[in-house]
Amino acid sequence: MITIILAIVFIIVLVLGHEFGHFLAAKLSGMRVDEFGFGFPPRIWGKKKGETLYSVNAFPFGGFVKIYGEDETGEKELSPEEKKRNFLYQPAYKKAIVLTAGVLMNFLIGWLALTAVFMIGIPQSVVVTGVIKGSPAAAAGIKAGDEILGFSNVNEFINYVSNSSTGGKSVAVKLLTNSKEETLSVTPKGGHLGVYIVQGGIPSEGFFQSVWDAMKSAGNIFGMIFYSVYQMIASAFAGHYGTLSEVTGPVGIYNILALSTKMGAAYVLQLLALISINLAAINIIPFPALDGGRLFFLAFNGLFRGKPNYKIEAVANTIGFALLFALMIAITVKDVINVH
Repeated sequence: MITIILAIVFIIVLVLGHEFGHFLAAKLSGMRVDEFGFGFPPRIWGKKKGETLYSVNAFPFGGFVKIYGEDETGEKELSPEEKKRNFLYQPAYKKAIVLTAGVLMNFLIGWLALTAVFMIGIPQSVVVTGVIKGSPAAAAGIKAGDEILGFSNVNEFINYVSNSSTGGKSVAVKLLTNSKEETLSVTPKGGHLGVYIVQGGIPSEGFFQSVWDAMKSAGNIFGMIFYSVYQMIASAFAGHYGTLSEVTGPVGIYNILALSTKMGAAYVLQLLALISINLAAINIIPFPALDGGRLFFLAFNGLFRGKPNYKIEAVANTIGFALLFALMIAITVKDVINVH
């Protein structure tokens, strides 16, 4: 039940946060916002306040902000007063601000969540990053990604193995592997198990240091995700589809959230940050239907100074949305099949 509640909170924070970015930028730019919707139609509930309709819709995997003139083609005549509040007739820089505001809001949510993580801190741990082939660790079944329990730093574990394995004795190694605790008996060779280990966890920090470290961390995560997505797309075009199997959807995220809930608040906030920054990085990609795709059309029209063809842009966005929706369904099916 807690996982379900947190999943709903995640969806609300991420979707409404992104759309609120567009909403706020449009309002501050003087544009008219006709609807602020959570989920995709058909509409379940709506209430109009001022000139904006606030709605809840049947399909909760998304949201939208309907800005006056955003989907128009510019073919009908408007009065000067109407043009002042119409998205279509705004300067390019105002359009760009509105289009990027959702991405910036997702990045901000990730930054704030990471700030909380750095302030709370994550318990120090020792994590296996690699196992030497043919080593005692490999023979015992230790794998990269396993967490070694009972030690707060690398030196503690190294001293334990060195001091406990004199005379060819085996040592007990307690692991957290595949979300389960397991104790293995390993006999070191020359005082070594044959593993590469690093110290994990985040020490608790003060507010200002947390804000700074969270900003750096959020920037690094954004860059890595952006690069990884482009690598994945390039691999797909080259005929290599293996990387697509590493992508997870709502079902996979739910399973990760269930595990994070058991581990503590810091891990839940860390997951929220990763998802939010992931959404920011993906949304800025110049693909139709994404914010980056709309920015691409805006830049293209400005660069060549031709009359924008809004019909072509609308068709491209519709096709892009259909492809993204199909991809989401395919990933969800894959996640369901892989559920154990």
